[in-house]
Amino acid sequence: MTLALAACGSSGASTGDETSSAAGVKQETISASEVKELHDALPQEIKDKGEISIGYQNTAGLPYGVVGDDGKDQGLNVDAANLIGEVLGVKVKGQGADFSQLIPGLQAGRYDLVTNITTDTAERREVVDFIDVLYGEPSSLVVNKGSDQTGKTLNDVCGITIGVDSGSTHEEKAKAQAEQCAKEGKAELKVSAFKGVSNMLLALKSNRVDAVYLSMGASRYYSKQDSQIQLSKSDGDIVELNGFMVAKGSELGPVVRKAMLHLNQDGTWKKLLDKYGLADLAPSDAVVENTEANYQSLLDAANNKSDKQ
Repeated sequence: MTLALAACGSSGASTGDETSSAAGVKQETISASEVKELHDALPQEIKDKGEISIGYQNTAGLPYGVVGDDGKDQGLNVDAANLIGEVLGVKVKGQGADFSQLIPGLQAGRYDLVTNITTDTAERREVVDFIDVLYGEPSSLVVNKGSDQTGKTLNDVCGITIGVDSGSTHEEKAKAQAEQCAKEGKAELKVSAFKGVSNMLLALKSNRVDAVYLSMGASRYYSKQDSQIQLSKSDGDIVELNGFMVAKGSELGPVVRKAMLHLNQDGTWKKLLDKYGLADLAPSDAVVENTEANYQSLLDAANNKSDKQ
């Protein structure tokens, strides 16, 4: 579940009520109470400021993050930032940006934490620490209703144009498939990169691309909202872990992990995911506690539903 490019202006994190105004999102506010021992465990600098700086992508589209009509950021990434602030007992300074700015922002100290739902990869773990908070399904092609690409996955297509979110793992995977098409001597697969999901979907609906490649969460959301488009193919297997990020070696990481474990155990995190139609992807405690990226055992447990809450 990964996303886009260059930087947008920031805006404050919205309240649950503002987020719930988005179409298709349950109209409820999910909140949490401060846990004093977690507040006390915060790095001294954050305690002294009484504020935590949290970055997230606000160009991803719903359910993850958008700038609303009122100019405020909305979506799961934003609500998650607010929940963590409530549990830690500090004010949240929410900073919306495009995806490519988030990891550099952590490294430069502009953010203490990134609550963007981001695919946890070995390469990213070389430069940031992850707190995994969500199981991930396979990403999906989204096509116009009646498209001859219906029923296909990324690995099935050549000779078409695919829209992707610039700077995302989806762009990397689409380009890898384009190379595979060329290697096999098949028709060229063209990859067009866009800034944000709304631009991708506009290109799809105006037939400038034949399909767009999105995370399953976004695919689910938009295909339900718009009768002109649909998932090309749905597959329920769990294939990845997704999480929040802190700077490599940050003292904040273990505190946020404990905060997320608390929210996961008392059901608050699952309630927030349910607000966006993603409750079935709520992680087990073992996923939240995972510091070694032991993906295969966790994913096997998820697919067997023996470790899924």
